[in-house]
Amino acid sequence: MAMTAVSNYPAMGTDAEVFLSETISILATSPDFRVTIENLSVLANSTLSDWCGVFTFESEHTLRRLIPYEGLYPLNIHAASGPGYALRTGEAQLLTDLDDEVLASLGLRPGEAALENGQAPTACLCLPLIARGRTIGAMALLSSGEKADAAARDLPLAQALANAVAAALDNAELYRRANEANRLKDEFVAMVSHELRTPLTPILGFIHLLRTAKLSQANFDRALEMIERNAQAQVQIVEDLLDASRIVAGKLHVALKSVEVAPVLEAAVASVRPLAEGKGVKIVTAFEEIHQPIDGDAHRLQQIMWHLLSNAVKFTPPEGRIEVSARSDHDQVVIQVTDTGIGIPAGLLPHIFDRFRQADAGDSKTRSGLGLGLAIVRHLVELHNGSIEAASAGRGLGAVFTLKFPFAARKAAAVPS
Repeated sequence: MAMTAVSNYPAMGTDAEVFLSETISILATSPDFRVTIENLSVLANSTLSDWCGVFTFESEHTLRRLIPYEGLYPLNIHAASGPGYALRTGEAQLLTDLDDEVLASLGLRPGEAALENGQAPTACLCLPLIARGRTIGAMALLSSGEKADAAARDLPLAQALANAVAAALDNAELYRRANEANRLKDEFVAMVSHELRTPLTPILGFIHLLRTAKLSQANFDRALEMIERNAQAQVQIVEDLLDASRIVAGKLHVALKSVEVAPVLEAAVASVRPLAEGKGVKIVTAFEEIHQPIDGDAHRLQQIMWHLLSNAVKFTPPEGRIEVSARSDHDQVVIQVTDTGIGIPAGLLPHIFDRFRQADAGDSKTRSGLGLGLAIVRHLVELHNGSIEAASAGRGLGAVFTLKFPFAARKAAAVPS
């Protein structure tokens, strides 16, 4: 197999101008990128090649051929030729005296290598598809006879065609992302409106009741308690929105100082315990004696634990159990929040700390919330130089959140001179 990396393009003439004009026309004709690249491949096969393949990179090990006949194939990033070479080097490559390895890199078996003209390919021109500085795919042109002989001469046209294919693929991805962003924005606005309105309904209802009804002292106190609880829920929603905005803007900061772990955990548990008891969920603690402090912001650390415990209460059915534990492990403290709740589906686990991600428990009450809490938790943990992991054996089998924070660095004692 002979191969040549090609980079110096010869000049283009009148035929090239016609080719480029047709390429531009195809790009402007259809908003569907699949129709566009199919038409571009037809143009390639009418002028430059006998077979045109367009590939995108699914991962470091997987190649997707879009044309002809979509399919997934293994990708060897270290290959000396083909799409793997294009991805690794970002260079065009002309191959002659093709062997089975080259054909296999294009998803072709030896028996499938015959071209429409009945001949075997004798040249392969493989070009990277580059958009906005990123190699997003590769285009391969197989040819025989006169087209194979002219492959090097036609390289500028092939490069122009590859640029058009890359633009079509990139524009399609940008369009998809824009639509997804608009969808998420619409869903988020609707979700925020619902979440802000939810606590307002009982607040207004109890205020009306206090104004119009003669309540016993016990019912009066209960009404005030419900108003306060729902007002606090609304404050928390607003705080989460503000924190999420600060994270995006890079303006969420923590004031680190030496903090004892146990008091922070006890305060967080105390703040959530009434909610748990009201639902019939038991919270137990298992704190080992921890002699070293951590560098942390006590308010933000309590916020982390509040979010984790509130989630545990939300997703744990009545008569369930939540355990909060803390222990020393060499140079760090390990904190775990374990519940007997609905668990986390395997497909959600890798995304559990993403913004706007929520578990689906099968009822609207459990699905309530903005899906911001765990994203805020992860960011705050990272600001404390810590780590957080979520684990679950599956639906109905509970969940475990594990936090690790390094102990505060010990200051060396000053030695008097």
